[in-house]
Amino acid sequence: MSLNIIDTRFGKLQGIPAGEPEDGLTMFKGIPYAAPPVGELRWAPPADPEPWEGVKICDTFGPCCYQDMKWVYRRESINVKAEDGGLFEDIPRISEDCLYLNVCTGASEAGEKRPVFMWFHGGGLTTGFSYEVQNTPTGLAKEGIVVVSVGQRLGPFGYISLPQLSAEQGGKSGNYGLMDQVKALDWVTENIEKFGGDPDNITVGGVSGGTWKSNSIALCPYTRGRVKHIIAQSVFRWFMKFPTVKEAEKFGTDYLQQLGIDPDTPLEELRRMPTDQVFSCDLPRQYVIGDMVYDGDYVPYHDYHEAFDALDHDIDIFGGTTFGEALVFTDPEDPVYYLGHHDGDGKSVYPLKKSIDTAEDFYAHFKYMLKDLYDKYDFEKLVPVTDENAAKTARRLASLGLVGNGKSSGARSLMKHRMFGMHMKNLRPDMKVFAYIWSYIMPVRPEDMSNPSMNPDLRLAFHGSDQWFTFHSLGEGLPATRDWRAQDYQMADIMTGYWVNFMRTGDPNGEGLPYWPQAGDDYGYMDQDWPMKAGQGVSEGLDALIHEYAQRLYGIDD
Repeated sequence: MSLNIIDTRFGKLQGIPAGEPEDGLTMFKGIPYAAPPVGELRWAPPADPEPWEGVKICDTFGPCCYQDMKWVYRRESINVKAEDGGLFEDIPRISEDCLYLNVCTGASEAGEKRPVFMWFHGGGLTTGFSYEVQNTPTGLAKEGIVVVSVGQRLGPFGYISLPQLSAEQGGKSGNYGLMDQVKALDWVTENIEKFGGDPDNITVGGVSGGTWKSNSIALCPYTRGRVKHIIAQSVFRWFMKFPTVKEAEKFGTDYLQQLGIDPDTPLEELRRMPTDQVFSCDLPRQYVIGDMVYDGDYVPYHDYHEAFDALDHDIDIFGGTTFGEALVFTDPEDPVYYLGHHDGDGKSVYPLKKSIDTAEDFYAHFKYMLKDLYDKYDFEKLVPVTDENAAKTARRLASLGLVGNGKSSGARSLMKHRMFGMHMKNLRPDMKVFAYIWSYIMPVRPEDMSNPSMNPDLRLAFHGSDQWFTFHSLGEGLPATRDWRAQDYQMADIMTGYWVNFMRTGDPNGEGLPYWPQAGDDYGYMDQDWPMKAGQGVSEGLDALIHEYAQRLYGIDD
């Protein structure tokens, strides 16, 4: 028997059946957790929603934040445009009125104390929405997890800083999207027990930009101790920096000028402007605001490295990257690790050819990158390649850790994830960290092999592709471009098993699953392929080279 009517602080809610009838799941779509952030609430902390009379039927998803939807449909995790087969029944509505969350639960009554998973979608901090099909929650819900997916302000609506706003808001501005997340966590803490969830066992997770959100909400002073676990898919970010308020104000004024708006325009006038005046789909994405801000308040440290070093309580962490998502050609001599949206990727002048077409190209690239380590480890003997496999091998090595700085390169490094586990083990011995690389290749129809965006030799295990398996959201016709095999469903069973165990206990291991060593246990990790392969140690060979290189790159003696 599924839940019926839920009485929350702001009013009564009624959900709708979800999944298969025998699963007994209930889905509550479009729950308002805050007031619409419009008018005077544009660029303000989220306020409580207005209470409602009667019972709100939660059968429709709320709008997602106003954005350029073409960037969503171009994303690798979706891998198909709406007009090419469509993953969604309808293109999502976009609006500044976007502060809604969704709850999927298999509980039949309140107080069942099921683990809670708060999911934050990808898309940097500029695009995406909470009900993307690869994150369909029913697969996790039928395994006993209460899944909460959260919409929040994005882009300039969620993260702009301006001198006018800072003057109004105590010398700082920005981070409104992060404030939304904290408001959503407040709602979950207060209400989730009525949905069968355990407010004392909350995991936050996300993919890509959702990992920034997950880290930031877990490390925020206003949430201390409420988040027990973090799941960071593509990828866990250890060295992400945040601009200062002054730097962010400069980003904000530059953004207004790009739109043709006088940056000195008074706030009351900026808040009255139509939505499509303060956001233009004609503006290239790299100019759209998309950074959290080091404000000393919601973001109390200049980077995640400082924040995790200052952590005074345990938060268990799952973090990984996919084989093929790291950029090969970021310059390792660029001293900038990476900011969020405004980072150094592609801005440094890389001195060599920016493609690997032959073995000669391959060795020239890594000789430049490795410097004296090239000869120390006899790289050409250690990693033999041919013209045919040189490019693919370079991408594999980049994902393992032989890559320069940047949020699309150094962040996407398995060795960085493994080193983080060792680093945190030294600081907090009881904190568990699990690292992975997702190497599993999704099936491709023969007619799609000629499409570069689908060819597995070019795409490999692309950015965010593991979501289909960790949510167990794959199904016939979902997506239309994939003909799933029996093996894929078995892989989804394994991945969902790991994820559910982690949400329950902070440890993915359990009966019937290949053993996954902690990253803090001699650099342990899991290569998620068919079959699964666990690894440990960096004593010799390629692992030792990658480790020494990463130590130099990040200045870390883990």
